[in-house]
Amino acid sequence: MRYFPQEWKYAAYIGAAIILLVSSALAFAVGKYRIVLPYLVPYGNATRESGTEWTLFNQPWQLPHGSSASLTDTILSLGLLLALVPIAYVTYNNFRYLRSVEKNIPRFMRDILESTNSGVMLPRALIQATTQNYGPISREIAIAMTKFSMGYDFKSSILEASERLRHPYMLQVGQIIIEAYAAGGKMHDVLASSVSLFNGLDQYDEQKQSELRPYTQLVYISVVIFLIIAYIIISRFIGPLNSLPLTKSASSLPISSSSSSFGLSRIPPVYFESIFFISSLLESIFGGIVVGKIVDSSASAGLRHSLALLLITIFVFNAPFIGIFTTK
Repeated sequence: MRYFPQEWKYAAYIGAAIILLVSSALAFAVGKYRIVLPYLVPYGNATRESGTEWTLFNQPWQLPHGSSASLTDTILSLGLLLALVPIAYVTYNNFRYLRSVEKNIPRFMRDILESTNSGVMLPRALIQATTQNYGPISREIAIAMTKFSMGYDFKSSILEASERLRHPYMLQVGQIIIEAYAAGGKMHDVLASSVSLFNGLDQYDEQKQSELRPYTQLVYISVVIFLIIAYIIISRFIGPLNSLPLTKSASSLPISSSSSSFGLSRIPPVYFESIFFISSLLESIFGGIVVGKIVDSSASAGLRHSLALLLITIFVFNAPFIGIFTTK
């Protein structure tokens, strides 16, 4: 396990931007999406009554219809999903790294205390600790003690190792080890108080995780409920209403680009499908971020939940025979 430096984060952001640009261009090209004010949501390639595609010079036109809106939305969503993958990977890997450091600090300090209580000198206890699995702590402490054995200053070795581990708690651990090394006969008191402190922090974190974890399920359930409602509205309300014939007053209105000139039955269902699809994507992304902030205290760590929710949304809308985009 390694920690990705800031340069990797910037590379992930640049890669995500490139993926978004390429997927957007591909979606608009393949889906033949045209902007028709005031309807800016992708909902198909526009056609005139004769069936020919419209241009800016052959108005008036009918509202767009057809499956190209579904294709445009799907390509855009897949591009968004792929764009989030490198960002989610880098940020979640760094989150796991820091969480591993935090979880191993109590056990590391407790073993150091037990070794020194048995008569082992502190540097020797640290060397013995490097043979145990404390996650990233073992490697960095091993480097620090190797430097110390080669004549490097003990304080500088520990401080550098603590800074490389990048966790705020580890900076405190480094200072505690240095103070214990300089305390002589009071080394036991210094280490014992630190063990009690970090054990209390670890117990608090475990309790917080157990109490907040149900919020993850709550967000997933809310997204699923939204998708179910979208399916019901599209299949049971929008579809049947669209199949109704126009009233005499509505059919007598001239065709223009004004939204007030169209009855509900003149607006194709795919337009509403696009609205629900984009809303579902936004709910999936921000729902995952909210989960990360609440449960893990890190919004970027919640991107893994955003990816899972995006996959669910894309599947529900595009699954053969049962997807919302295939609803007739």
